[in-house]
Amino acid sequence: MDWVAYAEQEARLQNLISVTAKGKGKSVLKFGKNDDLGTSKETVWNQGGFEVFPTTNAIDTFSSSSGSDTGVFTVEGHTVSGTGADAKFTLVVQEVTLAGQTAAPLTTPLARVQRGFNSNGVSFVGDVYVYEADTVTAGVPQTADKIHMKILAGENQSYKACITTADDEVAFITGLSVAVDKKQTAVVDFELEVQKPGGVFLPKFRVSASTTGSNSFYQPVTPFLIVENNCEVRITAVSSASGTEVNAEFSAVMAEIL
Repeated sequence: MDWVAYAEQEARLQNLISVTAKGKGKSVLKFGKNDDLGTSKETVWNQGGFEVFPTTNAIDTFSSSSGSDTGVFTVEGHTVSGTGADAKFTLVVQEVTLAGQTAAPLTTPLARVQRGFNSNGVSFVGDVYVYEADTVTAGVPQTADKIHMKILAGENQSYKACITTADDEVAFITGLSVAVDKKQTAVVDFELEVQKPGGVFLPKFRVSASTTGSNSFYQPVTPFLIVENNCEVRITAVSSASGTEVNAEFSAVMAEIL
């Protein structure tokens, strides 16, 4: 079965849009981790808790907790025009230069940040943050709700199991993988959630993993789960125990709207 062709047909018949994956020529693998998951539901990302999405291009600042970090840093995210059900997102990839613990401006302010990574040959020494303008102490923003990306010291790459689909594309979710680290006994429930513009996050896939049973799970998704344009996709998790380490990822084929 040609699942890409099937998804293109389903998008045309059910969502009334014509798309082509061949024209886009892009696949996505988004992975995240949460090293301190507790008994309340959170997104699987380094920062922990839930991201508070701005309605404007308010994400404009970055910095490191170490003065040694002065290299080039790549930020992948989206700008937005319109609000609520009329929100339209545009992908922006930019290279910026860290100034250690000094807050520095993004070249293009963003409404969403989905990936960040080290673009030079020297590993990050401190935690690197991308955030809305805030009070900063030694390079660390002090308001959790204003943080939209955190890269842990020495890791050089964000771990955030989230994407935003731009106005000109849809996503075909093709697979899902989750795991619980076996440092303690825990059962973790994972959900893949999608939020349409102006809507709320709705679960599209749910699975559990346990350190006393199978601590990992992989599921190819066929037929593909179709995520429309201008949507948010994230993996969330909740544990039976505090301090649980979890990992999650999903793969997608991106299709261009004709």
